[in-house]
Amino acid sequence: MPPNRVYEVFRQKRLGEEYIHVGEVEALDPETAMLAAKEHFSRRELCSGLWVVDREHVTAAHWDEAVLSSGFGKDYRKPEGFRAGTGEFAHRDLS
Repeated sequence: MPPNRVYEVFRQKRLGEEYIHVGEVEALDPETAMLAAKEHFSRRELCSGLWVVDREHVTAAHWDEAVLSSGFGKDYRKPEGFRAGTGEFAHRDLS
């Protein structure tokens, strides 16, 4: 018999909301993983949707922290810097 595979489980609480990682299950195939996920992750909490993803199909970033956080410090990308209705940028003293 083939060994169990690890499946990551994502749950959606209400329709239209995002799916959030809630844990993992071990199973022989995706169908069995879905049944196990339903039993473990939808019985006690609100649930409108489940995803199971074979862990081998998940790709992780192996970049340095500096690369992953390079978007910080770019305040010009934030909408609060603009004055509503004027199209002008509200300059702030960042010192």
